Amino acid sequence: MHLLFPAGLALGALAIPLTALYFLKLRRRRVVVPSLLPWHALKRTEQLMSPFQRFRRNLLLLLQLLLLAVLVGAFARPYVEDAGAPVRSLVLVVDRTASMGARTKSGTRFDQAIRQARAVVDELGGADEALVLSAGATTEVVQPFTRDRGALDRALRSLQVSESPGTLEQALTLASSLSRSRSGVEILVLSDGGATDLAGVPVDAGLVRYEPIGSGGDRNAGIVALDLRRSPTSELARQLFVTVKSFGSDAVEGALEVYVGQTLLGLRTVKLEPELAQSVVFDLPGDASGDVEVKLAVPGDLLAADDHAFAVLAPFGTRDVVLVGADPLVARVLAADPRVRARVVDPAEATPELLRAADCVVFSGAVPDGVDGLAYAVLGPWPGSPVTFGDATKAPRITGWQRTHPILRHTAWDQLFVGEARKVVDGGGLAAVVDGEAGPLVLAGVRHGARVVQLAFDPARSDLPLRVAWPVWLLDTVGWLTEDLSTAGDALVLETGSPFVRSAAPDTETARVVSPAGTTSVPVSQGLVRIAEIDRVGVWEVTAGASRHRFAANLMAEGESRIRARTSLGLQRTDGTPLAEARLGAGRRELWRPFLLGVLGLLLVEWLYWNFRRVA
Repeated sequence: MHLLFPAGLALGALAIPLTALYFLKLRRRRVVVPSLLPWHALKRTEQLMSPFQRFRRNLLLLLQLLLLAVLVGAFARPYVEDAGAPVRSLVLVVDRTASMGARTKSGTRFDQAIRQARAVVDELGGADEALVLSAGATTEVVQPFTRDRGALDRALRSLQVSESPGTLEQALTLASSLSRSRSGVEILVLSDGGATDLAGVPVDAGLVRYEPIGSGGDRNAGIVALDLRRSPTSELARQLFVTVKSFGSDAVEGALEVYVGQTLLGLRTVKLEPELAQSVVFDLPGDASGDVEVKLAVPGDLLAADDHAFAVLAPFGTRDVVLVGADPLVARVLAADPRVRARVVDPAEATPELLRAADCVVFSGAVPDGVDGLAYAVLGPWPGSPVTFGDATKAPRITGWQRTHPILRHTAWDQLFVGEARKVVDGGGLAAVVDGEAGPLVLAGVRHGARVVQLAFDPARSDLPLRVAWPVWLLDTVGWLTEDLSTAGDALVLETGSPFVRSAAPDTETARVVSPAGTTSVPVSQGLVRIAEIDRVGVWEVTAGASRHRFAANLMAEGESRIRARTSLGLQRTDGTPLAEARLGAGRRELWRPFLLGVLGLLLVEWLYWNFRRVA
């Protein structure tokens, strides 16, 4: 037998004061006698006052000393090794995604997962080892394989639930790869299962145990979309589009509030049926500016992360656009808009400092290095583009376009003639918004935290500059590229779990990050500020030297808002056969529970003896 807490035996010293109470305190009994003649009884009384004689005859004291000994033994946590259990290597997968923040009777699901993980670590055998994996937007090895119970406990205590979406797929894949380097690896998954189907994730391990966390209710409603845009009726007003949805099994009713700073600008009552989204539009005055917060209040809601959404509302201003190698027609189109301040520069003059100072950049030729983190448009398949091009295609026909995309909402592309276009081999993270017979002709998306637009054809070899759509498209493109900047009136909104990358001055070493969780510092590497994961809902501010970026982060993940826990992960082995989610074998058996049962038994014996002596 071994002890987990040998220092607990020091409590045995309590036997000294317990025994001293019996040595020093004499309990005399009052007796009525007919006379005082039998003084020889005095000698008998002195004998009774002898502590050792009294100690030998007091059964109650012996019972209490035995009771103390059993309690001290339980506090020292004795255990025995299970000789029949092999040495194990355990991988603890702890889910810390947003849904694990759902409330339970005893805290949150994440709190429950940590308690269960620590209990499992306590039950490990002396020769067993364990590894701790954190499963969120990214998977992190928090503690490599170790037999040190203290290190495992500290690793579990260091984990915090995030407000980001994520799946178990990456964590299970990593855990499975670790099982190939060791024999008999066991995987313990502490999660609510998430919303992602894991049937296609092959797991190769000796044993998998899935502990469903959060078997309570599923009552939750959340904000699933937030869009801040200009009003269609006025350039000086804006509208806020909010979409809410109920994910529980019952219809709910709640209040939707919109604040700018501390001022309440709108209040609506929403009635939500299960799994049916409802959109609400709020009109915002043109002079409104500050942090916009949307609150959804539903009685009994179990998840708080999706009940708030944020945006940064800045005053309208002039956009500063740099045109690198642009033709005179592009310059005249942009200069005609009083909201745009366009500057034409020669490619040789396009220094990184000049480009970073602009709200957006339009390239009509080769794209230089160092544009990561900038908002820009490339008007042709020029060298240095974020897209990789292949062979040219003659006169490709337009097959479709996204009519609702902001850069295409007021234009028609069905009759466009393109003399030649380059085939897109790699979109570089951009998505097609105009498609041709040979592939995308116009691509748009977000790269390194900023918006980018790319043409796969030269406008000069098409009839696009002869159409009314050309100046409209240019202005809409510049407007979309600069929507996320403080000078544009709208601000950048990111989803939690995504990275944040921005350029900084070369001599900047650290950046100051103010998030809803507090203030931290991150290093600046190669002129870029990188935050691997935006893990909290709210307004963030990143300051790197003279540059300052302010943006909002929201949880817009229906999979995290749908908090009903899964009863099984539906995993498969690498050969495609179902994987049994079994229970872990015992490697060490603690004896404190039998010791406590012994304490209860001794208390009962002491109580019976005391009452028997009292009656007698």
